[in-house]
This record gives sequence, structure tokens and C-alpha cells, in this order.
Amino acid sequence: MSTHFDKTFRADPRFARKRVAGLTWFGIALILAGFVCIVFTAQNFIPLAEWAREGGEDSALVRNRMAGITPLVMIAIELVGIAWGVYLLIVGARPWHVAATGTRLCKRYYGFHLSDQTFFHEAHRRFATGDPSVFAPFPHQVDGGQTVVMIWTADADQTAFVGISWDQNRRRTHNLPLISHTGPRYQALDAALRNKLYKPLPDEHNPLLRPGTRPAD
Repeated sequence: MSTHFDKTFRADPRFARKRVAGLTWFGIALILAGFVCIVFTAQNFIPLAEWAREGGEDSALVRNRMAGITPLVMIAIELVGIAWGVYLLIVGARPWHVAATGTRLCKRYYGFHLSDQTFFHEAHRRFATGDPSVFAPFPHQVDGGQTVVMIWTADADQTAFVGISWDQNRRRTHNLPLISHTGPRYQALDAALRNKLYKPLPDEHNPLLRPGTRPAD
């Protein structure tokens, strides 16, 4: 699926798009089903219109409108299904993976936060530590927020990636360097996500606070 960080991923050799068979076949099925339904609707336009008219309310005006609109609405829905199938084939069925291992990236968090440049850079600094005692609790999302936080994990690789982007209108975004965490820092971020970022992570659940597990800075 398209994200604020597609350009960053494309420029980074650590990542590659890989086609997923299940999503590919689902996209093909949507397209085929959409075309079959459109052909059926077109061939049975008048019977469908009559069926809609008979099922309409007592008002003659409503019945006439239902007769004309119902088949068109069906075609519109079928076209949406085809469009979604095409999107799956082109983009959705080719999600980002870790190139070296083939592990699919799982999007764990996608949030819009404060429209403040100081907070934008502060968020990056906090997540770069990998320590939940520094980045959590994280502020709640806000409507129209321009600081975008995205977190992906490659769980089989024990690796997490954090992206911080400044979103002015989606067509004009500024991405700070992608943050990556492995080992205990991955485990700590995973624990914070499970606990919800807007809540503090209890010390006993923070892997970085266990004796002998805190990595060197």
C-alpha cells in the first residue's frame, strides 16, 4: 500500500517490493467479477429497472427515479470493484519487504500528530533512542496534524523501522531519516506498541531496563 515513505523505501537497498500471491489472485478475482457483473447489468438493464420500480415506494416519482438510478448505481459499484482490483495488482499486491530476508513489513502504527516543527524534530529524536521511557507516552493524534509517524516491523527479523514525515498536503512531504531498531530496542518498541503509544510502558515490561539487556548507545 502507498505510504509517505514509498520514495524513501525505493531509494534504500534494504527494501524491495515483492508480489504476494494471495493478494494478486484476489485482485484478479475482483476485476473479473466486476466485468462479469457489468455485462450482466448491461444486458439486464431494463428488467433491473423494472425490479427497482416495483420495489419502490408508492410515489410514482420515487419509483421512476429508482428505476433509472438502481442499475446505474450497480454499475458504479462494479466499477469501483474493478478499480480496487487494478490497484491491488499494481500496488497493493506488492507490499514492501526486507530485501535481504524477504520478510514482509507489517505496518503497526500510522498517526497524524501536532503541526509543530519543533515537535516534528523532537519526535524523531525520541524514537531514535529506541527507549519507551523516552518516547512513551506519545501524544494523541490530532485532526489535521502534519507530523506523521509510521512504524513498521519485520517480526521474523526482530527489526523495526520508524518514519517521521512532515505532511503539508500529501503532495509535499518532508521525511526525516528512517530509524531502525533491532534486538532489545525492537523488543522495547514492540512492547510499547502493544501497550499503546499514548500510555507509559511499565518498567517491568521494558526490555531495556532488564539487567544486561540495554545496548550501548
